[in-house]
Amino acid sequence: MGGAGSFSWRDLLDPPNVDAAKWLVHEVMPHVWRDHPDVRLSLVGSNPTAEVRGLACGLVEVTGYVEDAELARRYAAARVAVVPLRYGAGIKGKVVEALQQGVPLVTTTVGSQGLAGLEQVASLVDDADGMAGAVIRLLEDDRAWCEASRAGAAFAASRFSRGALSKALQGFMLGKRGEA
Repeated sequence: MGGAGSFSWRDLLDPPNVDAAKWLVHEVMPHVWRDHPDVRLSLVGSNPTAEVRGLACGLVEVTGYVEDAELARRYAAARVAVVPLRYGAGIKGKVVEALQQGVPLVTTTVGSQGLAGLEQVASLVDDADGMAGAVIRLLEDDRAWCEASRAGAAFAASRFSRGALSKALQGFMLGKRGEA
C-alpha cells in the first residue's frame, strides 16, 4: 500500500491474481479505509487485465510492469504487503519477495502454500474482516510491524538466500557422495 501497503504480482493477467486483486479492493480494503481513509493501495504487476485496470481510483493505483529498481523502491516505501490469493498452487514468489524486502506480510492459507512455518512470521487469514484487521494492526502498531519485518526477513534468508541455497546444495552433494 503506497505509503501504507502494496500488493505486488509479476502477472496481473493470471486468473488467481485477478480474483485476488478484485477481492482485496472490493471486500478487504473498505474495512481498512473505514479506519484509515488515506491509505493508498498499489497493485503492481505486469499485464493487468481491463478488469484489474478498472480497479484504479483515487486510493488504488494499478501500475502495470515496473523495473526491478522501481519495485524495490515501492517495497521500501510500503508498510504492508498483502497477498490475498484464494486459489492457486505452489510457492508464491510474491510472498518470498515481500519477506526478503522486510515488508510485513498478510496473506491467505493459499498464499502460504509450500512455506512451512510462514504462520509464525506473517498473518494468515482467509476472510475479508480478518485480513483487514491484520493490515490495520500493522498500520497502527509499530512494535508489531518491526517484529513482523525482522521475523519475515529472517525467515526468507534462512530458506531463500544464497547462503541457504549453498548449504542445501552442499548437503545434497555430501549425501550423494556418501552413497557412492
